[in-house]
Amino acid sequence: MRKILVAEDDVLLATLHEITLREAGFEVLVCRDGEQALAAMDAFDPDLLITDFFMPRMTGGELIKATRRLRGARTAVLLASGRDEHQLKEDERGDARLEKPITPARLLGAVRALEARFAAGCLAA
Repeated sequence: MRKILVAEDDVLLATLHEITLREAGFEVLVCRDGEQALAAMDAFDPDLLITDFFMPRMTGGELIKATRRLRGARTAVLLASGRDEHQLKEDERGDARLEKPITPARLLGAVRALEARFAAGCLAA
């Protein structure tokens, strides 16, 4: 898992994610909303999508549904949001969830855990 697409409309948080992940050796592309992330998906070919839930133009839930439809299990999904898990529809859930506020250590821990699951073939198709 080397390429990570981040969909986050909060500029400060997106920048923090980008710096944290780049310093850890990942190739990162940041998009400011779900539509932009979906448009970049094929060309960037990410191993992991990290998405916020509440974004303009397309929610994280809609982005997750579209990603699953287009890419299946080729792209793992980390929902990084304050959205209550119980309020999410089944098809809006990622392979993992990281609740805000997010620290660099928690972000890297969640990414590393997903890497291990991905390598072991333990992600849903």
